Amino acid sequence: MRPEDGSQAALRLRQAAERADRLDMAVPGRFVTGAERAMALHAAHQAGVQAAFDGGWPDAERWQVCFCPAWAEPAFTAVWLEIRWPAKFARVTHSDLLGSLMALGTDRSFYGDLIALEDRAYLLALPEVAARLPGEWTQAGNAPLRVTALASPPDIAPPQGAMLRDTVASLRLDCVLASGMKTSRVRAAEIIRQGLVMVDHMPEERADRQLEAGTLLSVRGFGRIRLTEVGQPTRKDRLPVMLEIFQRN
Repeated sequence: MRPEDGSQAALRLRQAAERADRLDMAVPGRFVTGAERAMALHAAHQAGVQAAFDGGWPDAERWQVCFCPAWAEPAFTAVWLEIRWPAKFARVTHSDLLGSLMALGTDRSFYGDLIALEDRAYLLALPEVAARLPGEWTQAGNAPLRVTALASPPDIAPPQGAMLRDTVASLRLDCVLASGMKTSRVRAAEIIRQGLVMVDHMPEERADRQLEAGTLLSVRGFGRIRLTEVGQPTRKDRLPVMLEIFQRN
């Protein structure tokens, strides 16, 4: 199955929002990215309903959307799955898991966040695909997988990134990104122009976007960078920053 493009996602979201208005009830949808979240809000506004989002845990990067009239409570249907493998004999990365999951042929919008730990992983999925995964998702690389549905949400500790203290010329996006990725500002600007960077889960292609403490950068193929602290300018008029780096395996 080919992944959805932007126009397909926009159409699906618009149809779900219109259905919520027509039926006058909550209509749970699929998972959305930051860019698709903006589409969902626009679709809800056009249809005269509300859009609510739930990613299952505080640091979610993907959220299930639910369209509903103003009087109704949103309904979220996604379920948590636990994925285990013999960690004593095999190392399984986030990339291994996501690759094997996507090889099953279901669109990414049916799945929320995939959280990979050393000996297990958690996945939030829509019920229609979650019911099939225990029998279909049985291997990642050379490691056998065991997938089970959870009766309640898992206790997921917030990830701890590697801390990096540095100074930057300014709080422009390209400056901070270059520091976090340990690359040149020219290369950082190129990555931004290619549409590979999100700021607080929203796509951003402006290299001169000004950031502030607490901002989260998501970089496709790299991971995430959080700007945790900004200090006072130094005598050379540079800004001390503290970055937390979450680099994907």
